[in-house]
Amino acid sequence: MLSAKQIQELLIKIADMYIEKQDELSKLDAVIGDGDHGVTMARGSKAAKIKVSELEDGTCRDYFKTFGRTLVSTLGGAMGPLYGSIFLEISKACKGKEEVSLNELSEGFNNGLLKVMELGGAKVGDKTMVDSIHPTVEALKKANEEGKDLANGFELAVKAAEEGVNSTIPLIARRGRSRYLQEKAIGHQDAGATSFSYLIKTIYEYLKDM
Repeated sequence: MLSAKQIQELLIKIADMYIEKQDELSKLDAVIGDGDHGVTMARGSKAAKIKVSELEDGTCRDYFKTFGRTLVSTLGGAMGPLYGSIFLEISKACKGKEEVSLNELSEGFNNGLLKVMELGGAKVGDKTMVDSIHPTVEALKKANEEGKDLANGFELAVKAAEEGVNSTIPLIARRGRSRYLQEKAIGHQDAGATSFSYLIKTIYEYLKDM
């Protein structure tokens, strides 16, 4: 179970991860996108880190909501609503909870996936972040049904997310700027799917060290 204070710590670690991965994600995006994914995620994460750090005595929902809203308002373009909605949907799943379990995070990521698909119009196989989110959600659902704890659930989710990233490599993009490249996009992993997998890995690393 995660307390509100631990969620605050986790979100700051997630923000630090995106700041650290700025160059790597931008290089990936430069191959088949517009090259600004890493910079964009780092900019939003810096703002979200400040907001979450300044929030004292918040609830579990408050911290996820603050993080998501700040991403929506600072990331810009398509990524703001897409990434921000994931955290906003998790915040809704945490409503009224003093501690958060795998059940709430599984529900939140599932609803986040549905929101991302609704906003972006992407589906599995379009070479987008959905290709990493979908298997992650399925892994979390299965782990929750089997009664696994948070760390064990996210250990399985990390593997699923990474497999989702690898699944984008042979695909022709059907969404975003990379769709104009057609066959030239084959052989390159999607930056959005990669950054989502890093999110899941960061959550797991925090959980296993608790």
